[in-house]
Amino acid sequence: MSQLKDLLHTIGSEGSADENELEVYADSIRQGLELAAKELNVDISMLDYEVVQRGSSGLFGFGRNPYKLYVRALDEQAAFDDLSDLDQKLSRNISDELTREVSDPNAPGTFSVRVTKSGIWFTVRPPKGRGRKVAVSDVAQRIDQLQIKNFDENLVKKTISAQTGKPVRIGDWVPTIENDGTMYIEVSDNEMLAVAHFEPPRHSGRHMELDDVLHALKSAGVVLGIDEEAINNYLESMNYSTPLVAAKGVQPKNGTDAYVEYKVRVEKEISFDNDDDSVDFKDLNLIENVVVGQLLAVKRPATNGVEGRTVKNNIIPVHSGKDTTIKHGEGTILSDDATELTAERNGQVILKGEKICVDEVLVVQGDVNNVTGNIVMMGSVLITGNVLDEFSVKASGNVEVRGSVQKAVIEAEGDIVIRQGINGRDEGRIETTSGSIFAKFVNRANLIAEKNVVVTEELLQSHVDAGGTVFCNGRRAQIVGGVIRAGDEVNAKQIGSDSYTKTYIYVGMNPKILQQMNDLNNSLTTTKEELEKLELDVKTLTSRKKSARLSEEQNEKLNMMVDRQQKLTKRRDDISLEKEELEQYLEVIEHKGIVCAEKQLYPGVEIIIKNERLPVQDPYSNVSISMKNNDWVFANYIKPESIDSMASSSRRRR
Repeated sequence: MSQLKDLLHTIGSEGSADENELEVYADSIRQGLELAAKELNVDISMLDYEVVQRGSSGLFGFGRNPYKLYVRALDEQAAFDDLSDLDQKLSRNISDELTREVSDPNAPGTFSVRVTKSGIWFTVRPPKGRGRKVAVSDVAQRIDQLQIKNFDENLVKKTISAQTGKPVRIGDWVPTIENDGTMYIEVSDNEMLAVAHFEPPRHSGRHMELDDVLHALKSAGVVLGIDEEAINNYLESMNYSTPLVAAKGVQPKNGTDAYVEYKVRVEKEISFDNDDDSVDFKDLNLIENVVVGQLLAVKRPATNGVEGRTVKNNIIPVHSGKDTTIKHGEGTILSDDATELTAERNGQVILKGEKICVDEVLVVQGDVNNVTGNIVMMGSVLITGNVLDEFSVKASGNVEVRGSVQKAVIEAEGDIVIRQGINGRDEGRIETTSGSIFAKFVNRANLIAEKNVVVTEELLQSHVDAGGTVFCNGRRAQIVGGVIRAGDEVNAKQIGSDSYTKTYIYVGMNPKILQQMNDLNNSLTTTKEELEKLELDVKTLTSRKKSARLSEEQNEKLNMMVDRQQKLTKRRDDISLEKEELEQYLEVIEHKGIVCAEKQLYPGVEIIIKNERLPVQDPYSNVSISMKNNDWVFANYIKPESIDSMASSSRRRR
């Protein structure tokens, strides 16, 4: 049995007539059809019906309204044609054809016959590729099934031949109300959807048109969100197997809450940047540094909601977004309108609770190790533990390490304080560009300070540069081995050792200038050596060129060497001139240049003041050594002029 027959048997229907028609009142369509089939003595599948009045069950049996239907019995052939036609629609044959037409490069031609109030419209669509054209017999069979009598046969044939895909009016509509298509509108409980349900026409019955749907929507109270394009497309397809969403309400849109957009990182994360998804624990970049005036956060305001509307134009209320504030702490400035937060000072951005702050001092609890990674801070750093091998700490302010520093690098613009000392193993480097270095002890490290280096105990086998004074005068203070260079003074309780350890002490010249002079000397030596070798090669090729013809490759090589020779000659002359100017500058500047040993100065120490060298041959005690008029001056130990201030500074930092 066809799908439609199955459907009829499943859901039931109602009717009314004389011999072949009945008017039926029932609690449901199914009950009405069963009553009509029994009364007319026909199978339920042979009934046609129309719903005149839809029933309702009421509440607890009260207010119940029955269904009212007109039902009539069909002759066997008409019922078969009608059911076959509708069964085809329910099976979505039209949809299948459209799908095949899109996907098949050789899709056959198609046609449609649509009956409307304006007439009978016939459309023929051409095939694709080698697809089969629409045949006259196919159209004739379809028109016969629809029981259409009043049409222009010649016009039908011309339309089939032309296959333009445009509708052609082939006849007038003859009203047969019982065969016309019907529909009803269902509005969802929340009134956000209006759905049109269609019953297709029978035989030559009229199809629904846009005006019919619009009228039905209006009758159902639907006035908003009507989709005329979707309605037209649905009606044109003549596929009534699924309902049509004819109107949609406007969904409400709640406002968004205000929020704070951070312009800097406040949440620290570890990223896997390497190809093997490993982490470089020395460069975790966990510290977010900012400068004065940098934008830290912006408050994005809350938004108002947009009211919704149902298809019946009823308002759906919404909620506006909630406001918030930028919670700010010390080191930050909030704008007058409370929407922007900027840094009041250089430092590290941190969250204290919910407050965003800029701290001038970063406190690292514990060691600088794989957990913290390397430290880079726009401000000062306080490390409560140690700085382990191969890690670095860089700060624009001061750095204080309450533990020790191993084979690591510490750079700062301010003072650097190492409470428990430095064990650099020849590779550790501590450098301040504008401050002093304070440490308990230093062993095999490189220290560079714009001002002073203060060590309270041993300074062993290290390379130290200080623009001011190197001071080592604790209970067990001694300088043993290495190279110590100070712009003004080296002052220690003991310099050298009883084993005559080689120790070089340079004073009276800023180490930066000394380093610059050394670099110039090294560059000059390297340039001269290369130039001498190049001159010999040029001389050789030039001599060969005079006695024999050089190849093209040799000529090119000679030209390149001559060009290089000219550049090196200019570079040698420039370095020599710069060195000469620096030497002249050193001659005119005043040098304090003094070395002081409170307890002992041992042989093996070599003192260099300006360009004069003094190898210490005999032990000295309570001694100070300087130069005057190019002569060495030996005197009693002299306490540094700034010793009190340096010691108090060291105590404050510890």
